[in-house]
Amino acid sequence: MYFYSGKNKLQAFIYGIENEKGLVVISPGIYSYADEYNLLITYLVDNGWRIFSYNCTGVDGSEGESMRGLTQGVIDLDAALKFINNNSDLKDLPVLLAGFSWGGYSVCAVLNYDHQIKAVVSFAGFNSTQEVMEYQAVAEVGGIYHLMSPQIWAIEKQLFGDTAKLTAVDGINKSGIPVMIVQCSDDDVIPANSVSIYAHRNNITNHKAETVYLEGEDAYGHYFKLYPKIELYEKVNDFFDKNK
Repeated sequence: MYFYSGKNKLQAFIYGIENEKGLVVISPGIYSYADEYNLLITYLVDNGWRIFSYNCTGVDGSEGESMRGLTQGVIDLDAALKFINNNSDLKDLPVLLAGFSWGGYSVCAVLNYDHQIKAVVSFAGFNSTQEVMEYQAVAEVGGIYHLMSPQIWAIEKQLFGDTAKLTAVDGINKSGIPVMIVQCSDDDVIPANSVSIYAHRNNITNHKAETVYLEGEDAYGHYFKLYPKIELYEKVNDFFDKNK
């Protein structure tokens, strides 16, 4: 299955084709393939959900010379949701979102648009592209990044316009829908106390938003696609069941 994001044709996959409970759209992490999330996908399919996942622009079988920039994740997800809304086999199912890291940002930032979404789960998502670009660049090159940041941000704005300014927290607050924010205490890619959505939780005014903070023996760093404990998948399934 394919859909278009701009001029690029993106590869998409359906799992649990006979399931009718609802459609969970999975937004992948940066450079990740759709099938890298098989642990969660298998659990949700076994519990009656149909899954829609895809490879983002420039990844694997999807067209595009590169992923272009972090904002592209929101653009690709927005295109996927428009495709679903116009697909006769999918449009009548309740739509829920789950995203990992880059995808964890995208599933919340896309809520700034007016898609009909029932609930969202964000794993290790960051709040804004500008914040995470600064954090990661400073870690690589130090304070010199601050001299270059106006030019770098100007390129992002030129590529993506106002979409580059979207934040996850703004989307969560605008939507008013149930959102679960999952964060590990030992995440060294999107740290819990800096650029993560979790770090901005005090700015969330949506009373239907909740956080799941995993620490101690329950913490598993950044890579939730490898998370081994079934209890987290049960929590996600129960959250979706309650809010579909």
